[in-house]
Parts: sequence; structure tokens; C-alpha cells
Amino acid sequence: MFNILKEPLMMRRGGGGTGGGGTGGGGTTPSGGRTFSYLTAPTSVTVNMNGSLTMANGASVSTWYFTNGGGFNGDRTVPSPVIEANQGQTVRVTLNSMMPHSIHFHGLDVDQQNDGVPATSFAVGGMGGAGSSYTYTFTAPHAGTYMYHCHVDTHQHFEMGMYGTVIIRPADGSTNQVWAGGPTFDKEYVWHLMTFDTSWHSGMGGMGGTILRRYSPNYFLINGRDGASVITDSTTAITAGAGQRVLIRINGTSYMPGRIRLGGLAFDVVASDGRPLASPLRTTELQVNAGERYDIIVTMPSSGQNNATVDYRNIRNNATLGTARTTVTVA
Repeated sequence: MFNILKEPLMMRRGGGGTGGGGTGGGGTTPSGGRTFSYLTAPTSVTVNMNGSLTMANGASVSTWYFTNGGGFNGDRTVPSPVIEANQGQTVRVTLNSMMPHSIHFHGLDVDQQNDGVPATSFAVGGMGGAGSSYTYTFTAPHAGTYMYHCHVDTHQHFEMGMYGTVIIRPADGSTNQVWAGGPTFDKEYVWHLMTFDTSWHSGMGGMGGTILRRYSPNYFLINGRDGASVITDSTTAITAGAGQRVLIRINGTSYMPGRIRLGGLAFDVVASDGRPLASPLRTTELQVNAGERYDIIVTMPSSGQNNATVDYRNIRNNATLGTARTTVTVA
């Protein structure tokens, strides 16, 4: 199994961000090989603390999320929408909130004023917040895959679903190249690795409701889908032609490590945490810890279907807690 050894902390560093206008309903219609809708800078988002997600067994789980007409792909509450910008672009993302929240652009280097960490900057909304609206502004750095999330009472707000993916495209806006001069691809997916401990989703958590307990996830998801729903989700189940190169942007939005396999198919790890690797690393397994992002490329075989899995491990990484399953199918 391939695993880059680095600091596996959820909230390591951050700054920056991206924005997206969009057409409502969670963003612009998928295009250029994307399998997901997206927002493009400049944009604004609001906070919805009355969301819910229906699980494969019919249970309803309460969620909080950032929204611009919808959550991820416009058809679910969590994760939050994908936000895109081009390298070198001045990015503006406005957060509107009456309750205390922030946007931390995880992995993007920005100044303190736009970092979204309340202890060193401020929250938006609520008592003592910086008003009910703030526009985060920064210059988009290296092309790559990043994260954004609320950094107020992070343990609870993150678990409730207040996170999403930031994609920085090459300066020319290319949607078939990971970075300028880097690997090319034909089709593109985003995988948010997710777990829920539903005991953390009742009441208002950090606002005087639920007393948080030891984290014991009982749902195991990709992109807000679990069970058989992962296999039928067009943003997760991979379908492409023989020989096509598929980019999967993997975002470690679970508190638990996730071990990824594509049913025995080899793939190339080309970037980690928004930075290109010196050379691609070929493997059949990849472990993604909380807060990490990886870009991987798989070349589709000549025919057939493979069963892809994400095994969510315990914090000691010595046992599997649950698995999300989907497919890699040659069209």
C-alpha cells in the first residue's frame, strides 16, 4: 500500500480560497470532462443549518452546509459545492451568515485576514462576529486540489458537513490538465471521503445541545452517499471509455483514515495536497488521512467492471470500521 508519510492533522495550515458564481442549484452544469457541478469565482455562499441527508437505509441525518442554491452537485446537502478558480486569479468568496461561522481555505496560503481561523482572525455572524457578511480575497496559488471548511467549533461543524473542495485550474483555465505542463486526463471526478457518527448530529452540538462523545462512525460514505447509493451515484461511480485517463481528486473529509482500492487496477498518484509529486507513483492502494488531498489518474482497461472500495480504518489504523463500495466500468 502506498502512503505518503506526513503530518496527518485535520487543521494544519490554510489560507486562500476560491469563488464561484454559478447558476443556482449548486453551480454550473458539469462540462469539460467534469462529472460534478461547480461554482466559479467570484461567488457567495450562505450557511444552511437545517439540512438533512437520507441514508441508504432510509434514516435521515441532520446536516449543516455552505450553499449557493444547493450543496455538492446541487442535488444533496453535503458536501458543500465545489469552488473553482484559475491559477493567478484574484479570488473573492463572500460568506453570508447570521450564526458564527467562517471559511478556512485549507492548504491555500493566504494572509491572516482571509484565513478563516477565528482564534487568529474572526468569525462571520453571531455575537462578536465581523458582521453578517465578509468577502474572503486572495490570489489563487498553484493549480491543484484543496479543501474549504468552517473553522468555528471545527470538531462539530466539520462533522455536520461544512466542507467542500476547491479546485485551482491552470492559468489558462484548462480542464484536461492537472497543472500547466502536467498530466492530462479525459474525465474528472471528486471523491469526498466521509463518515458520520449520528450521535454527533442530534441537537445543536457546540451551541449548547449534544454532548460530544468518543467518535464512533456508523455511516461510511463517498460524496454524501452510502450503501448501494454509492454505486448508482454518477459523481462517484466511474464510467469511461477503454484507454481513457480518469482523474480522481480525493479529499480526506473524514476524521478516519480511508484506504482506497480500485478493484486491483493500478493508478498513478500525481499530486499531494495541491503540489505535484516529483514523479508519478504507481500503486493499487492509497491511504488518505484527515485533511489530505491526493490527485490520482487511472487509465481505463480494455473492458469490464472493477469493484472499487474505500475501507475506513480506526484511528490506530489496525482495523476496518466500515466500507464504501462503488464501481469502475468501461463504457
